[in-house]
Amino acid sequence: MEANFNSSKKMCPSYVGKVGAQLFGVVNKDGKVQFITPLTVTEEFIQQNDNLEQRFRFTGKCVEKGCTQWDNEESKCSLSKKVQDLDTIKNTELSFCPIRSQCRWFSQDGKDACFSCNEITRNMEELLLNFEK
Repeated sequence: MEANFNSSKKMCPSYVGKVGAQLFGVVNKDGKVQFITPLTVTEEFIQQNDNLEQRFRFTGKCVEKGCTQWDNEESKCSLSKKVQDLDTIKNTELSFCPIRSQCRWFSQDGKDACFSCNEITRNMEELLLNFEK
């Protein structure tokens, strides 16, 4: 994998683990995400790792209206608020985040979007979304 993270477009902090995505977090034994300098996901990485979205966090370009989480009325991602409303132990200080300056959630909700972020993996978000349907 190689670093390739130059974009002025907002980045989705809950992106799918696929070739071309940016790996930016690894889930520790305690279940919290340790953020890292983003690396581009390769086919080799995909083949060598199972349960990608339970073990890693990925980012990629926010597709806005092309995503089911996009709220057209408010022109923002609805998943950010759902994650903020989860009953998790929230940080009270901002921790290192390699995508904050380009993060969709941070750009729309500020630091409140960050406080639960290291508690979340994509599979947890899918469970949340299915629960609310």
